[in-house]
Amino acid sequence: MTEALLHTIWKYKLHGQTKFTGTKNETIHVVSIGDHNGDSGPDFFNSKIRVNDVLLAGNLEIHIKTSDWLKHKHQNNKAYNNLVLHVVYEHDTDLPQNEVFNVSVLELKSYVKPALLQQYHDIQFSKQVIPCGTSIASVPDFNWKAWLDRLAVTRLEDKAGYIDHLFKFSKQDLDETLYILLCKNFGFKINSDALELLAKSLPYRTLKKYADNALRVEALLFGVAGFLDEPFEDAYPMLLQNEYELLKNKHGLISLKKEVWKFSKTRPVNFPTVRLSQLASLILKSRSLYHFLESRPGITELKQFFNVETHAYWRTHFTFDSLSEESNKPLGDVAFNSIIINTVVPFLFFISKNSLGEVISDYALGLLTQLSPEVNRKTKEYSTLGMKAGNALESQAQIQLYDMLCSKKACLHCNVAEFLLKNS
Repeated sequence: MTEALLHTIWKYKLHGQTKFTGTKNETIHVVSIGDHNGDSGPDFFNSKIRVNDVLLAGNLEIHIKTSDWLKHKHQNNKAYNNLVLHVVYEHDTDLPQNEVFNVSVLELKSYVKPALLQQYHDIQFSKQVIPCGTSIASVPDFNWKAWLDRLAVTRLEDKAGYIDHLFKFSKQDLDETLYILLCKNFGFKINSDALELLAKSLPYRTLKKYADNALRVEALLFGVAGFLDEPFEDAYPMLLQNEYELLKNKHGLISLKKEVWKFSKTRPVNFPTVRLSQLASLILKSRSLYHFLESRPGITELKQFFNVETHAYWRTHFTFDSLSEESNKPLGDVAFNSIIINTVVPFLFFISKNSLGEVISDYALGLLTQLSPEVNRKTKEYSTLGMKAGNALESQAQIQLYDMLCSKKACLHCNVAEFLLKNS
């Protein structure tokens, strides 16, 4: 038995009762459990109980044993004086403070079914990656989907917190904020930090000044990235190099170290050189991505917008001065889905959450439901248990569930465990 489990049993009424008998044979009717307190002080605020015929309102404290009150030194803390009920799993002693303030003690031991404790034990001591793996398939589809919806929103709220940091960095410029976020996600994890650093070193407003000049946009991106700081043999990189020398002085730009970029452990099509050329093609679009999103484009329109390829030079190269077999290098479906999931939808959610534009959170969430689910190590864990994600909203929720709860065995904060315990 743990206090956390007792809190869960009380909070979600897993004991299945509203009327109890106290340790002094008094009738206790719980009118309202109150508000769960996650900070210091009593465990529940604003509880309402009826002891015999007297209605009481105040705070409530929960312990495994009554004597834990003394162990935690609550008798020396005035914050615990306004109690209306002391809930314990096992009543092992009478407390002077409860007598003085006429606080009833409720022993839960006889009200908690052994099957519930066994279910909790099975989950907590499970050796499976998903602790409730042997039981999760028994959760009704409605409950599971509702929980995934909440987790998906929670994940977006977490991402919105990071976007708020970018918004402040860019001096509350939404175009600049979206540009930095897009660049970061164009790095597709392995080069995300380097591309974010590039975006913060090369302002969007500078790039858009040359939105009608492909050579200059490419020169700025490759130059600030640090890829033009060496001698070349091919004409294309030499052109970029000469152009960048002029632009660097004009705009006071500082190049990154080439060493920040990672080429190993990634396929050549994902090399940062290829991604920078694709990013340049996107910057060269006549409309900014932010103003395009304001029109609430559908998935087909978004695909057309992100349907970018590299400069012709990169059809036969993956790095400067190194010839390779000719191939087209479009953004690709997996990369497109990743951009929508990690850039477009979180950005739209951030705008809605902070009332910086029209409320478009439903539109943003709707985009996720139209994308294929992500398939990775985390989502596969749920698929093998019969809980396969049907779309990207559900796969994002599963990733959140894995990261925040399952991997930490924080089962008592999970709606799945709540259902399993309630129905044990």
